[in-house]
Amino acid sequence: MNPPKRASRLRQEFLVRHASLRDLEVLVRHRRGMWEDVGIRTKSALDEADRVYRRWAKTELKKRNLLGWIAETSDGVAVGSGCIWLQPRQPRPNHKEHVQPYLLSMYTEPRFRRKGVASRILKEAVNWCQKSGYSSLALHASRYGRRLYSRRGFTRNWQMRLNLEQKSLPDKIDLI
Repeated sequence: MNPPKRASRLRQEFLVRHASLRDLEVLVRHRRGMWEDVGIRTKSALDEADRVYRRWAKTELKKRNLLGWIAETSDGVAVGSGCIWLQPRQPRPNHKEHVQPYLLSMYTEPRFRRKGVASRILKEAVNWCQKSGYSSLALHASRYGRRLYSRRGFTRNWQMRLNLEQKSLPDKIDLI
């Protein structure tokens, strides 16, 4: 019989717990790491984003509209995190909920990647949504996370966006 792989053993070396206001700086640091990983590396832009997110996250955590999970080693070192924002949603047919859980700010420290950290955080978030009676969970995935989410049953949908900061809009907008 082959000995267990080291990666499998490492999967058990961390636990996932609910985040609290005391974890705000970890959540901000991890969100910054997420943005750096997707290619935003301008210090001034990241610093401003940190200030805005810190203020927003603090308010939303207090109101319990933002829920977070922290993965940490047995000695308390945070190695990953992720959040759910309970996003308001307009009433519409076949959707009884007026809130849409939205997964955001998923991040794993580089040396702990591919060890199940993000999968465990995602599992906790999905379980929380199910136990809380929500029928779906939305997110926007970076190219790094798409495989994780599609393997867990997430499907792509069609969303379009218009950049309103453009100097001019098209002369004609077809309403088909």
